[in-house]
Amino acid sequence: MTATDYLQLSNISEELAHLWDTELGRNKIRACLFTLIIYTQKTEKIASYGELIKKVIGKFPCRILWIIEDVHSDERYLKTEVSSQTIGEGDLSLFCEQIKIETAGDYRERVPYLLLPYLVPDLPIYLFWTADPTGENVILSRLQPYAHRIIFDSEGAADIQAFSHTILKLVGDNKTGVTDLNWISTWGWRNIFRSVFNSRDTVDQLIQSNRLRITYNKNPSSQGYLGEIRAAYFQAWLASQLNWKFTHFEHEEGNYRLAYHRAMGDLAIHLAPVEQKELPIGAILSIEIESSLKKGHYIFKRHPESRQVYIQYSDANHCDLPYCFYLGGFAAGQEILEEIFYETTGEHYKNMLQTLSQIPWKH
Repeated sequence: MTATDYLQLSNISEELAHLWDTELGRNKIRACLFTLIIYTQKTEKIASYGELIKKVIGKFPCRILWIIEDVHSDERYLKTEVSSQTIGEGDLSLFCEQIKIETAGDYRERVPYLLLPYLVPDLPIYLFWTADPTGENVILSRLQPYAHRIIFDSEGAADIQAFSHTILKLVGDNKTGVTDLNWISTWGWRNIFRSVFNSRDTVDQLIQSNRLRITYNKNPSSQGYLGEIRAAYFQAWLASQLNWKFTHFEHEEGNYRLAYHRAMGDLAIHLAPVEQKELPIGAILSIEIESSLKKGHYIFKRHPESRQVYIQYSDANHCDLPYCFYLGGFAAGQEILEEIFYETTGEHYKNMLQTLSQIPWKH
């Protein structure tokens, strides 16, 4: 075995037993509602996933099995580490186990077999997959049959079209629940549209739109991630619900132009990046709609320092006073807490993916 080819495996069972003895001796109570397996690749986002783990444990005590793969390393290695996370203080404190596995090279193939004995029996198993699921990955294929639900972070997808095909196949198999962090992140905007376009007249104006412009947050630190994914999801959801048919796609320097056909003619949707440091990467900032019916014009604009969305409508005959809606949803990093216990995908999600699966959208 060379310097770049090594195994560093602790005796996980012994480490867990020692951990229990140590923590119970401090009057802490062991707690576990489910097993959460997290797969991440070794990138600059590792620290943010560590913070996310703390949020999950703080809300729902569970056993964490964290896989970190270095896909760019020339080494072959496999190493493990057992630790605990404490919740609360004093007599009310709980603790949860965390087993971290770091791997590179073909040692990744051993990871599923290493993890299987540490899935907590008779409790749900959730798999949070942060990488691109479209390529071959032995870890995903071998862990998938054990998962009650797989939670995807579509930020990791390099090809939205291929991602959509992959997830549609998983959803169609109907053996494992599938959820998507960025889908739930668009819930607030989808809910606002349901509230605003809630009559025959307003729905007709939306159906007869001939131009939409959506801006999204893509600040400098978003390089390498799909900042446009939520905007892409939202426009595809809208197109699928209104039966618009995709015809053409253009992309230049973060700006996207999509052409759709509807019964009354063609329409164009533009997605444009805007820098807004106060808001998370990918947040939808504004939506502008021009309709051929009455020459209607809607503007939806999010306030950068709150969750308020200002809305104004005007047409050829009058201009309404602006009003606002609260943008419901979840704070950044909280989406996974909803995905674990609540079913958030359904026919609308599938229809949205069907639309995206027709668009040659590559990052």
